[in-house]
Amino acid sequence: MNKTTNFDVLIVYSEKLANSAGCGSKDIVTPFSYGSASESYNLVYGYFLKICRQNNLTAAFTTSADIIGKGKCQSYWLFKRNVWIKIPEIGFANLIFDKFSPTTKNRKTKRDLLFSSNKVKPFNNPYLFNLCFDKQQTYEVLKSFSIPTVTIKDSTRKSVIKAQKLLKEKIASHKNKSDFSQQLVMKDRFGAGGVNVYKFGHNQLEKITALVKKHKSISFIIQPFVKFDKGFKVQNSYMSTDIRLIYLGKKIVQTYIRMAKKGDFRCNEHAGGLLKYIPGNEVPGEITAISKRIAAILNKKSSLFALDFIISNDGNIYLLEANTGPGLDWNLSIKENAIEAKKLIRIIIKELGRRKNMLKRNYRKAETPSVIDTSLIEEEQYLPNLLTTTQTN
Repeated sequence: MNKTTNFDVLIVYSEKLANSAGCGSKDIVTPFSYGSASESYNLVYGYFLKICRQNNLTAAFTTSADIIGKGKCQSYWLFKRNVWIKIPEIGFANLIFDKFSPTTKNRKTKRDLLFSSNKVKPFNNPYLFNLCFDKQQTYEVLKSFSIPTVTIKDSTRKSVIKAQKLLKEKIASHKNKSDFSQQLVMKDRFGAGGVNVYKFGHNQLEKITALVKKHKSISFIIQPFVKFDKGFKVQNSYMSTDIRLIYLGKKIVQTYIRMAKKGDFRCNEHAGGLLKYIPGNEVPGEITAISKRIAAILNKKSSLFALDFIISNDGNIYLLEANTGPGLDWNLSIKENAIEAKKLIRIIIKELGRRKNMLKRNYRKAETPSVIDTSLIEEEQYLPNLLTTTQTN
């Protein structure tokens, strides 16, 4: 019988980016391949596992490809003495720090299998995860704060025309329609990181249709391009900027801005944008107020999520995206970014420790797994302690 090691936490990352510990190749010695765009994540998750140990949490790193059952993986990585170690054995945890999305049929099947027991809990609240994963659904729930959004139903020219017509109707009835240019933004409905995001000029139906047909496996949404290059000033200069507020429950735990590189409109770091942390009091008060209204609507007391905003050139605020998986990486050349990213990791791990203790308490009290009191997991009293953690970097 194969040995199974029980952990407090399993980090489960997308197989698209991370290597399985079950890979027999001697060239694969880290979860993220050397020379790849994701190489720096070796530092991120090495640090993550190190801080777990300091907080008396047993943890391992695995991938979506390794999922074999309820809370189980067939191999996993450990990080000890600054070295990654492959363990070709079964790992199990009741608590999953989930860093992969069901973007393919296989990954959806794997995710369903991983969480097919009510004893196995995802870090991300399932409702909130699904809401943020689907940009169209995010718009439908939060449309009063968001940019008009329409899904292109399929890859036919007819569907593109129909979607454009519907979007024009939404724009025409919008109270701030002057914020929107004649250009369109088309993006992957289930995407992230600025990947598969395109901008089109006026009357470029054929180009849009050609791109949709080229990527038939992707479901696209379209939005009007908001004029926002003069809506927010950074160091006395205007530039295309988005403002991110990271929440844990109803508390803002981190704030930063991302500035698009010259000639681009995408602010994501992976698309060349520059990230700069700012104190909460430098976030425009109206954005903070709107973000609190959204957090109250979402009403998930112990969930981690990010809200991204832009300010139009006319001063109007729009929710650009909501996200349950804000990046934990940092720019290796900017010391401040490493310090702040590590702070967020320590906040997450404090929360994982709280959930571990709460789950153990619930399981001891419960007569059967089906009567676990999950309301305790949603309490909010712990938040001030998380924000004042003094763990060293």
